[in-house]
Amino acid sequence: MGGKGEAPWPEFGGDASRSQEGVGVTRPAGGLSRKWETPPMDGALYGEALVAGGCVFVGTEDDSIYAFSEATGALVWHTHLAAPVTSGLPCGDISPSGITGTPVLDTKRDELWAVVLTYVSGKPGHEVVALDTADGEVVRRQALALPGTDPSAEQQRGALALGRGNVYVPLGGLYGDCGNYKGAVVSVPEAAGRAFGYWHTPTAREGAIWEVGGPDVLASGDLLFATGNSAASPGQPFDGGDAVIELSPALRAMSYFAPTSWAEWNVSDLDLGSTGPALLPEGLALEVGKAGTGFLVSSAHLGGIGGQLASAQVCRGGGAYGADAVSGATVYVPCTGGLTAVSVRGRSLHVLWSSSAGGPGSPVIAGGRLFEETQGGELVSLDPANGKVLERLSLSSPVAHFPWAVAVAGTLYTADGTRLLALRGL
Repeated sequence: MGGKGEAPWPEFGGDASRSQEGVGVTRPAGGLSRKWETPPMDGALYGEALVAGGCVFVGTEDDSIYAFSEATGALVWHTHLAAPVTSGLPCGDISPSGITGTPVLDTKRDELWAVVLTYVSGKPGHEVVALDTADGEVVRRQALALPGTDPSAEQQRGALALGRGNVYVPLGGLYGDCGNYKGAVVSVPEAAGRAFGYWHTPTAREGAIWEVGGPDVLASGDLLFATGNSAASPGQPFDGGDAVIELSPALRAMSYFAPTSWAEWNVSDLDLGSTGPALLPEGLALEVGKAGTGFLVSSAHLGGIGGQLASAQVCRGGGAYGADAVSGATVYVPCTGGLTAVSVRGRSLHVLWSSSAGGPGSPVIAGGRLFEETQGGELVSLDPANGKVLERLSLSSPVAHFPWAVAVAGTLYTADGTRLLALRGL
């Protein structure tokens, strides 16, 4: 990366709170135009682009990492890490399946960390890999598996997180919730020779951590994330599914929140964890899942079952999928029917507007506008004050389920099919 230093977008969302708010954008956004576009890469782009040291880094489902020049889009280096998985999975909807979760950059060590799905001893399994950001050389590689589960049934979809000298890796299941898996967080010490740490949802099966934004890292170093449906049915004890969970840096369970309907949601596959907690001022967080209901909680004390400070129906006729964008006390939620703006006032929730534009994905707010790429390949720009559509650009249909946009300085980055696209105008 041309030396150590701060990265403008080192991880999903641009920072440890996953805010999806543009970095270094100093003026109001205007009309967007193409700055550069890469040639097609060797696989689908599920994880967000990361930006540091004059380079833009992306991972593909072909188990490759690419580094491009931030200024021109020219290829700086490309490292193919492994053969992706094309057969042997018990279910799922990604093929080939390789790097799905967004990697993370540690600019103090000049390292990029990613998790690849490949064949380990002839069967599908995950490996955690660290690369030198200057040239893409592999500096660390190690198998990663949750003890007591089937590695081929685990999917690494959520973004990696960095904190206290550890890379935190969330695990969930494949599309279809098949096989012997449990939602989990694995802590991988950056210093070689130290043992991995593990936490899993305290359920017999499922309880996935699959929200694309991955764990939030709080100022205390604690992790905050949401889980999907678990094994317990109505009348059975709570087992960690459909909940917001707080873990210490050492992966000790500190606190949790779950709606009173958690068991019914388990049965109906209404994952609370289809998005992650949106962090807000004054220690608050908003969680919206497949049911479309928003729950306002205190990140200092999540409150247990029914412990929300407020709740309200946020999405109309569907749920939320992807990652929220946050600006101040306003959360922009990617509902199936379109983007929705929710304001937190005191200890109450207020829906400001709902748009038919946008949808499941990971919007970003920058230059006084809200940007999102839709699953159909349309990049939309909205007025965050009222949801009015300001601009539409047609792109190639993304092959990722929850498209993303990244805003750094005067440039917006997004996927154009299997290409990385840079747009000027911020």
